[in-house]
Parts: sequence; C-alpha cells; structure tokens
Amino acid sequence: MPDQGDVDGPSNRFDRHSGPSFVDSPGTKPLPSLAIWLAGALLLGAVSGWFLTTRAAVPPVIAKVSSEEIPEAITTLSPQAIQEARSDARECRIPMGFIIAATPGNPAGGTVRFRTSRYESPPFVITDKPQRIAIPNPMPEGGVGSLSVDGEAKGLVVGLTPPARMEPVNGTATTRVIFPVSPPCKS
Repeated sequence: MPDQGDVDGPSNRFDRHSGPSFVDSPGTKPLPSLAIWLAGALLLGAVSGWFLTTRAAVPPVIAKVSSEEIPEAITTLSPQAIQEARSDARECRIPMGFIIAATPGNPAGGTVRFRTSRYESPPFVITDKPQRIAIPNPMPEGGVGSLSVDGEAKGLVVGLTPPARMEPVNGTATTRVIFPVSPPCKS
C-alpha cells in the first residue's frame, strides 16, 4: 500500500485562496479591489453631495390676485398705487400679486413696509393674525426679483409659495421671489 504522502492527488479546486475574495474570511487578506470599490463609492457620494448643496434653490412665488379680488386688494396699496389702480378700467396697468404676513407667537408684532424694485407699501402693523397685502407686480412679463421688508417685526413670516421667514435684521430683510406672468389686458 503506497504512502498517502507519495500519491499525487488532484489539486483541490475549491481552495479558498484560488480566486478573488470580497468577504474577509478568517486567515485571508481582503483584496485591494474592495478598497477601490469603497473609495469610489465615497468619492461619488462626496461629489453628489457637493453638487446637490451648491445648486441654487428655486425662489418662492408670489400669488396672483384674481380679477374678483382686485377691489379688496386695492385697499392695501399705497395712495399713489390706489389712484392708478382705480383709474385702470382694463385692469392691466397694475398687475398685482399678494402676500400674507403674520408674526406667529408674537401678538405684539411690529410695523413694516414691503418693497419691490418699483413699489413701496404703506406701513402695516403686523401681528399674529395673518393679513393679506397686495403687491403690484414689478415684472408683468414674469421673472425673478426681490421682495424686501423694512421695519421691526420679530418672527415675521411672509406667505409665499413656499412661505419665507423674513425677520428684519437691522431693519431690513430681502428674499428672491418669482413674480408670475400677468395676463394680457382686457379689451
């Protein structure tokens, strides 16, 4: 009977060291490819995170005043804008949007004025009770502009879509907004 050590047997085809291994088994070393895969995943995640955080957010939108609401909306405009709006029989020289302003949790509120590139509102005493305020659209063709608030009103929230917290710091706060396209004039 031959000695077992002298017999050349078939090599063990299922030897755990015969191919790449992605799982760390006892007694084996992880392959560099696992480290490369992990580094690639981390790099891809970092680049994706950077891209998503550096993109500018879409500014909120100012809602349009419907033609049925114009008589009520006019009462919140400045004296000059009221005159212009009342003399506009076709309702197209002063296209309007509106905001809703309040100071939730602050019943005392404060006095503020709202401003766009072409309009400044009269002063409003804003409290925790929401107020609807008309704002003439400075861009009837639509576009992105600024809405500013001047004055003092702690915790001021302005109802845009989505709402914007605009607490005046040192008397002023500004946010970018989208002014919607105004409908054409009535004939």
